[in-house]
Amino acid sequence: MDLFMKLVIIYCIRALCIIVFMMTLSWKAMVYFTIFLVSLYFLPLFPRKSSSSERKPAKTKDIIAELYPKTEEAVLAKQVSDAIVTLVSYDVEDTPSLQGFETIKQNSNCVFARKAKIWGSPAWNYDLNLDGNIFRILPMLVKFTIVCTNERLDAFLIELPGHMYGDSLQEFGDGIYKVLKILSDNDPADAHCIDKPYIDKRGWVFEFNKVTFFITTFAPFYPESHPRYSFGAKNCYILLQPELSFAFHDLPPDTPETNWDRPKTVRDKIRVAFKEAGRSYYIPDSIYSPMVHEILRPICDQDSYYEWWRNGKKSQ
Repeated sequence: MDLFMKLVIIYCIRALCIIVFMMTLSWKAMVYFTIFLVSLYFLPLFPRKSSSSERKPAKTKDIIAELYPKTEEAVLAKQVSDAIVTLVSYDVEDTPSLQGFETIKQNSNCVFARKAKIWGSPAWNYDLNLDGNIFRILPMLVKFTIVCTNERLDAFLIELPGHMYGDSLQEFGDGIYKVLKILSDNDPADAHCIDKPYIDKRGWVFEFNKVTFFITTFAPFYPESHPRYSFGAKNCYILLQPELSFAFHDLPPDTPETNWDRPKTVRDKIRVAFKEAGRSYYIPDSIYSPMVHEILRPICDQDSYYEWWRNGKKSQ
């Protein structure tokens, strides 16, 4: 049976059903049924909602209020803070700088080194110059200075590429100057310690956001007999240690005297450990020696200091 015959049979059955239905109704029933159908069309049970074309045009302020409802000030401030933190933050405890520094940390003769809690700088961005890379560090260094006391943090680590700054003492010194100058220029507390006229005198200390730091540096050019030896690490490191971290470990006051035969204090034990490892370090005759001398040690103790704080070049 083809499709045409099927359609004919279906329509005949429908027509027959309608005829039988109409024959069973009286004429009054037909009238009432017709009136009912008409009422459904002209008088719906529920009024139709006006279409969008029938609405009054919305005002701009109403549109803005609908799209951007006002938020409480406290909630808004937290949203802004969270957005900024997300934009500039990174995992400070899992960075390439910390991974590269691990060999120095594990092999150091300092008794506190292996367990030190350190935050690291992010991976070096070679699309930026030195300035740009240090600017990326600033937000997390500010956070470090705020939380270091409560979280008992020991240091903030800055890594510089060895092939750019690790070939010579002068090259590294110029990089150190540039790094510390950028940090100093952007100090939230406006101390600007690098610009102090007494930077090479006793009493000067590196300061950022009202936290004072002792700075230690490591580089590939230092020999194995040097206390700043990097144990094969290929990059250069600037370790910013807040001075209050020494108090965390009950380190006694600095002194030029050392009990070499019977070390008693932690400081004595650290000095003896470095000496026994063949990496004894120079101990100034006075605790008032300029701190800038400790930041970048000469390769040999007999060598003169490279005055990185005076001769910093425009490192790129």
